[in-house]
Amino acid sequence: MADTSIKSPVDFKVAFDPRGDSKVDLDSVHVVYIKSPFVDLTPRLLTAISRTGINFFSAEIPSGTHQIRVTVKDTDGRETNSLFTLVVVGK
Repeated sequence: MADTSIKSPVDFKVAFDPRGDSKVDLDSVHVVYIKSPFVDLTPRLLTAISRTGINFFSAEIPSGTHQIRVTVKDTDGRETNSLFTLVVVGK
């Protein structure tokens, strides 16, 4: 298995790929840090969210393992969720 750890700061990038003629509904984009309780990261990323994705430069992320869920809908109402894990090692 390949080493998938990253060092902070990191460019946080997520590409959106709408289907057919639909477009991303920007109001539907939610980014949540999965921990107890959940932390809504969306307000911190608002300026980085566009119809093509999320492009947040130099995100400072503490060392550790972090689960992030990104939810988005298109203009036809189709919703998708992606869950991924960031493993961050010291700077």
